Amino acid sequence: MTVGVLSASGIDRCVSLLGEELTAYIAGAATVNEFHRWRGDRGRWAEFGARIQGAVEVADAFARANRLGAAAGWLREVGAAGIAGRSPARLLREATGDTLKRVIDAAERFTRR
Repeated sequence: MTVGVLSASGIDRCVSLLGEELTAYIAGAATVNEFHRWRGDRGRWAEFGARIQGAVEVADAFARANRLGAAAGWLREVGAAGIAGRSPARLLREATGDTLKRVIDAAERFTRR
């Protein structure tokens, strides 16, 4: 896992790979408009940066397997990361370091099937 410092290009990449609504949700925003406000305030990036970077890593795992089109659906699927009752997107939204790694690892395993 290579989660590092968030950049504008990292945010743009997440939006382009997963869409604006899913990216806003993973970031922790209540609405896309709230996400736009956060995105414009670099001081807030530390609050949601690791989550966005984790989402990009998940999308990249799907892209490496030539399955990028399935990434957003997998992120929304309850139990896909091995935790009953919670989607990988929700886990990323609530993420800590260990949870980020767990979701990314689950995506890697899923895309190897």
